[in-house]
Amino acid sequence: MAKIQVFLDTDVIISSLLSKTGASFNVINIPKIEKIITNTVSQEVKEVGERLNIEAQSTVKILNNLKTIALDMTKKDLIKNYGDYVIDEKDSHLVAGAYLSKSKFLLSHNSRHYKANKIENDLRIIVIKPGNFLQYLRSINEF
Repeated sequence: MAKIQVFLDTDVIISSLLSKTGASFNVINIPKIEKIITNTVSQEVKEVGERLNIEAQSTVKILNNLKTIALDMTKKDLIKNYGDYVIDEKDSHLVAGAYLSKSKFLLSHNSRHYKANKIENDLRIIVIKPGNFLQYLRSINEF
């Protein structure tokens, strides 16, 4: 079966670096999942990792195993086109990344930051926590 494509929020990557037993770590390490981020998410991971004293080598290793796409949009256009899908406009880039990468899932521990029903109805993207995503994979016998 083809890989299942997901877009990752920064918090999922950071969580995978902090715990080797959690759902985020499992998602990062399942080969059947194509994991996508944007340059912005990559930069956020580096900044948060540094603040939390996470070994830079570990951060770079994970980021190198993720597909990174560039958003060719101004901040103003991101907010204009995707601001209605998030509680805080600063998170617009995450919805844009998921949509432009044609991901069917946006994985985040902070699902309350998103207008999940609107995203699913308008963009056909499911906002879901990593643990719930793993349950979904089990339900379709993909994990």
